[in-house]
Amino acid sequence: MSIVTPIISVLRSPVQFGAFCFLLFVSAMLYVGFLLNNYYQQQERQTLQQQLSQYHHQLDTKLAYVGHLLYSIDAYLDDGFKMDLFNQVAQSQLPGGDVELRLEMYRIIKPEQVQSIEVLQRQLGFFDYTVRLQGQISTHYLTLMNVAPLADYGHTMGDSLAFSDAQIDMLYEHQSLMAVNWSHQDKWTLLLQRPDHQGASSVLGLSFELPILLEGLFGHIYQTSQQHVRVYTDQQELFNSDWQNNYDLAHRDVGANQTIDFYGQKLTLQLYSHKQLSPSLLENRHLMIVGFITVACLCAWLVWMQLRYLVSRNNVINKIVIERTTSLAQANDRLSIESDKRLAALQQQISAERKYKSLFLNSSEGLFVLDAHGQLVDANPAFRRLLLGNENQQLGAYLSQYIVDDEFAKQWQKIIDHKSRHDELEWLAQVESADSIWLRQTGSWLHGPGGTLYEGRVTDITQLKLFNEQLKYKAQHDSLTDLLNRQTFLGLVEACRNTSAKQYVLLYIDLDRFKLINDTLGHLAGDRLLVEFATRMRILLGSFSDIARLGGDEFAVLIELDKLPMPLEGMLEDILVEVRKPFVYQQQSHSISGSVGVRRFTVPCVNYEAEKLLHDADIAMYEAKKRGKNCYYIYSSAIACEASRKLRIERALHDIDCDGELSLQFQPIYCCEGRRLRGFEALLRWHSTELGFVSPAEFIPIAEECAKINMLGQWVFKNAVSFMHECGENDLFMSVNVSPLQIQSGSFVPWLIELFSHNQVEPGQFKIELTESAMMMTEDSLVEPLEQLHELGFGIYIDDFGTGFSSLARLNALPVTGLKIDRAFIEGIENMGSARQLIEAICAIAKSFDLVVTAEGIETPEQLAVLSKLHCQQSQGYLMSKPLARGSAVSLVIQVNSAPYLELVT
Repeated sequence: MSIVTPIISVLRSPVQFGAFCFLLFVSAMLYVGFLLNNYYQQQERQTLQQQLSQYHHQLDTKLAYVGHLLYSIDAYLDDGFKMDLFNQVAQSQLPGGDVELRLEMYRIIKPEQVQSIEVLQRQLGFFDYTVRLQGQISTHYLTLMNVAPLADYGHTMGDSLAFSDAQIDMLYEHQSLMAVNWSHQDKWTLLLQRPDHQGASSVLGLSFELPILLEGLFGHIYQTSQQHVRVYTDQQELFNSDWQNNYDLAHRDVGANQTIDFYGQKLTLQLYSHKQLSPSLLENRHLMIVGFITVACLCAWLVWMQLRYLVSRNNVINKIVIERTTSLAQANDRLSIESDKRLAALQQQISAERKYKSLFLNSSEGLFVLDAHGQLVDANPAFRRLLLGNENQQLGAYLSQYIVDDEFAKQWQKIIDHKSRHDELEWLAQVESADSIWLRQTGSWLHGPGGTLYEGRVTDITQLKLFNEQLKYKAQHDSLTDLLNRQTFLGLVEACRNTSAKQYVLLYIDLDRFKLINDTLGHLAGDRLLVEFATRMRILLGSFSDIARLGGDEFAVLIELDKLPMPLEGMLEDILVEVRKPFVYQQQSHSISGSVGVRRFTVPCVNYEAEKLLHDADIAMYEAKKRGKNCYYIYSSAIACEASRKLRIERALHDIDCDGELSLQFQPIYCCEGRRLRGFEALLRWHSTELGFVSPAEFIPIAEECAKINMLGQWVFKNAVSFMHECGENDLFMSVNVSPLQIQSGSFVPWLIELFSHNQVEPGQFKIELTESAMMMTEDSLVEPLEQLHELGFGIYIDDFGTGFSSLARLNALPVTGLKIDRAFIEGIENMGSARQLIEAICAIAKSFDLVVTAEGIETPEQLAVLSKLHCQQSQGYLMSKPLARGSAVSLVIQVNSAPYLELVT
């Protein structure tokens, strides 16, 4: 009866009856659409759930593989712990997976065991091992002791994670695998209990980055199926295939989801279909249902509007009545509002007072109030805890009682006396526990009718101060060796320059053969060597000197001579001995040596800056390297001039005007006992506008170092070819000295071929001379281009034969056509001595290899006569002719064409 009565009352009004029919019709249509939508939605969910099951199985299989691998590795390891076996198992088991795995060994320690663990690890060779306790305060920590393969040395070892008793029980009593996630990291570790080692619980772990594993499994899903996958835990999102966040998956309805138990960690997988993320209007069933319902509703709405029009007049009358009633109610409301405002103002005042009191008592920062004389009037519990350690103890009479620094106490008293404003203050406070803390204070003076008060606030910044000090220390020291860095060391030397009269010694140390250690054993071995060397230097010199690592394998030491406990030379020998001591890496002993540059200076020295003093020591160090390494050299003005001279020559080579400063001289080469002209040797001469005449022996090595040798060599060949072209057609040849750097250049041979083809000069008229020492040092890289030049017709001569590392095998391997005997072997061959026997041996070797022999530096007829009998086909020297300018050489060629044989003047 209660349900039928409202329905009958609705049917009495035509408008209401139409509205009722309209609502009934819409409800029926919505119910039909709801049934259809549920059916198709259920079909889509079943399909997505099946696909998600496949992805669930893939992830579960991969995670199970990690657990099986950990059990497998645990089976390889015995009850003890051996680092070599640990590394071998890691190298054999871990590589080759889809994701990078690291084998790790942990211990469950207590906070009081941190120091002993650090000492033990450093004794085992981990020199900068430090335990870093992370997370919330706990009675136990899971601490990383060893890792393989080793990466980020000095930053991963020692990481700790708070470990609860429940986790320990799960790991040891249940003896099952357990997965842990390192806070604020992508690192996940699968743990397995191990027998106790050295009194601490040991845990074996496999660490990997779970997001990378998920990327490998599900990163391709969107490209293949236009679907998106999202994986997350209660704490964080691990993977989202929508990496550009185009669809904001976290706030969308899920197509399907499943949960994986990853050894104690719950991983939730969610799958989103393409239809959910990018619905199409043509395939949208909701749109079709809504369209049909909308059309039907529109028709019903038209009928209902007609009914409303019929009753609108009745509504106008009702509206007039309502408006008059409302005006009376508004007048009554205004009276109520005025009363409520007065009550609210009173309540707000009471609430503000309570709020201020609550903030004062519950604030985590120390709040206090002083009177005009600086005496404490009031303080909140936080202030009492900071300075007294107990919020219930009574404060001292004055704030200045807690100030440690006398200077700041005087400054604070001035602020009180003058009631002056101040910026933030930082001061050291003495607390009741006899410790000291740093406080940051802000506050202001309040002047009121009742007097002057100071309201202040203090914050504990002790940790911030310590952190800033650590940053300052790291900025001044080398991160690897913990020695001073280059910038700090230069500042120290700069400060010493302006002190009173004292004598200092600056040492520049470079480790010989360090690059070989780095290249063969790896950078980890190089770092271990540098740390070991730094430790030795601290033990030897640390008590009376300042030591710095400048970079790479270069170190510097600053010593005040008055503090030196032994003669300087003895200390330098001790340094070289310490460098030569072998260091052990992977159970193998390795040795290196060192070169030390020494720079003495007396302060104050205004004319020499710190960089200049260090540069002088560097020059001395390179001089020690030139003298065979493994020694020291004391800086002198002579090597400074030599270095300056070398720099000036290098600078002049960069600005050289080849046609204006360079010239060629041509020294004739004879045969037939020095009577017939056979060819010329092109000799390069340089007369610099700034330096004057510069010897080739001086500027050629510098040109090779500063990459100017190719430019000089091309100029020589162009002018030598021009000279031969000017001499016309004849059987003369031209010998040109070539640097191995030119031949090693890939562009030299093509350039030479193009030069000869443009000038129509035969390659057979040219002999390329290379010094024996340079040729043998770069033999492997010269064979191919020399063979190419030899095939083109160029002659290949070994210059200064016998002065380098002579080898018959090299004569057989290289395309050599001739030898040149250095002038050093010519002197004294008139007599039957060792010099003559050596020339006989060289000539015999040349004859057996069918090589042309040329002797240079012949000055007497006797020398020429002896050489002519010893299979020496060609000769050159002052006896026949000095080097000639171009015009004189051309005149000699013309003269030889008319009279081929030269009469020597004895």
